[in-house]
Order: sequence, then structure tokens, then C-alpha cells
Amino acid sequence: MTSVPGIGTVLGARLLGELGDDPARFSDIAGLRGFAGTAPITRASGKSRIVSARHIRNDRLADACHWRAFAAIT
Repeated sequence: MTSVPGIGTVLGARLLGELGDDPARFSDIAGLRGFAGTAPITRASGKSRIVSARHIRNDRLADACHWRAFAAIT
């Protein structure tokens, strides 16, 4: 985990603790994004389409993803 840019020892341990060590836990990235709460919710009916953020999520994993993204862009 620490070989990924933006992930140090503390953030890597936090991600590993939240995700676990089973590489087959999520079959694709969409499952991981849904678990972390970073995937948007799209509701469509007729001509209207609403995209909103998730409110129910794993807060510790979402916070770790936020810090990883912040460290990667700086």
C-alpha cells in the first residue's frame, strides 16, 4: 500500500484496516466506491435526472480516501 503515491505508513495502515487484507472482497472498483461512499447516487424518472452524494458510508474509509487524494494532488 505504501508504494502508491500519497499513501504513507499511517494512511496505508488506516486503509488496510478499513479494507481488510482479502483482495477478492470487492469484485470491481464500483463496489469499493460504494462501500467508501464516493460513488454518486443517480435517480432518473422520465425527463428528470438527479445526481446526489451518499450520506450513508464508511466515514473512516471516506476520510482516508479524501486524505489520499489531497496528498496525491499536492
